Amino acid sequence: MSDDYQIGRMVRDVRLARGLRQEDVAARAGVSREMVSRLERGLVEGIAICHLRAISRAMDMPSIVALGWRSPEVDRLRDKLHAAIVETAAGTLSKSSWNVVPEYTFSVYGERGSVDSLAWHPYARALLICETKTRIWDLQDLLSSLDRKRRLVPELLRRERGWSAESVGVVLIMPDISTHRHFIKRHSATFDAAFPDRQIAVRKWLEAPSGDLRGIWFLPDSRHADTGKSKSTRNGPTRPATTG
Repeated sequence: MSDDYQIGRMVRDVRLARGLRQEDVAARAGVSREMVSRLERGLVEGIAICHLRAISRAMDMPSIVALGWRSPEVDRLRDKLHAAIVETAAGTLSKSSWNVVPEYTFSVYGERGSVDSLAWHPYARALLICETKTRIWDLQDLLSSLDRKRRLVPELLRRERGWSAESVGVVLIMPDISTHRHFIKRHSATFDAAFPDRQIAVRKWLEAPSGDLRGIWFLPDSRHADTGKSKSTRNGPTRPATTG
């Protein structure tokens, strides 16, 4: 069974689960009903990427393009991006007097899990639980997982390391790309309830933690930190010298 055919079946299953007709999806996406029909039959070739993304958004599902690109190579690239974002967060936290602990695993009363990274602020007695995501496949599973970590991890660390936290922060860290911001906007009601704090509030709390926090922290990909204005300035044309 070809990948294109599997994608088509997946799109059809999602559409039917949403209770939508092909005409409904087409109207929402701004494409023809025939295009939706072709996609569901696995005739992906010839359909523009922008139309595939529009159909994805119309059915409130992960990007069809992204699902079609699952491969070991892409998974390795995502792992590198994940590691880069974790490293960027750790470096930023260390500069603000946080002690960072990568990859904390736990098992208590049959509940198991792992935290991408923890951070402890000894002066403010604040604990930070970080969850780094380069892609959100299941929003409800993510929220459930973070609720479990918020419930269990502070008490475990109090017993294991003597970290008696007066403040606890739970932060979802994501690469700062438009796809993630659009996803959060589409699910704004859920994210506003689960993570009411945003970029500025998160950064202020990290500098001077007080009270509890649940927020979203967008970070740049550190692998490209050496590109941008500074590079273009160095390589740009030089201004001719003026003579008096």
